[in-house]
Amino acid sequence: MRHPYYIILILMACLTACSHSNHSIPETFPFHLSDGNSKQLGAAQRYGLGRTLKDRSQVDGVVDRLVKISDCRYYRVDRLTHSVPYLTPGASKLLETIGRDFQKALKKSKLGTYRFIVTSVLRTEEDVRRLMKKNGNAVKKSTHQYATTFDITYSRFDHVSGKRATPKQLKYVLGKVLSNLRDKGRCYVMHERQQPCFHITSRR
Repeated sequence: MRHPYYIILILMACLTACSHSNHSIPETFPFHLSDGNSKQLGAAQRYGLGRTLKDRSQVDGVVDRLVKISDCRYYRVDRLTHSVPYLTPGASKLLETIGRDFQKALKKSKLGTYRFIVTSVLRTEEDVRRLMKKNGNAVKKSTHQYATTFDITYSRFDHVSGKRATPKQLKYVLGKVLSNLRDKGRCYVMHERQQPCFHITSRR
């Protein structure tokens, strides 16, 4: 029979493991991410395309300066209805960094593997006009027009493997990653509420 002392040690080890489980991830969102359109627009115009594109027919003329994004180990690209999957090299690198840091943070928190979902990327002037007819949150001078900006939804995540987490816990982890990168000067971030997404503009 094991000595009671060893039983206590086993119980303490279990409690320690539980304290680092996904139950310790808050479901509240304490991060202040409110970089407005004017601030993000300045960065987009500085680091992005020198001009906006009138319609999709003009995209081919700039693709040699952009990176086409697609599903990968870090994120999934949603079905795009009002944008096309292109970013500047700097924004593409930022997107990959967010994905890598997100999965590292999940692993550190003993959560399963998830990919976040990109819901909007480069928009033409025509895309913006069409979107403004159905989305009151859309603006005419959109940072998305410069290929520096992308949206990541926080209401849906792509579960790959391992332990399940709630959307609020995943939003917290992603928000912390974004807050850290924002503090390092890598990006501007707006926590959108009307449309459940993080609106992110690269600063490189």
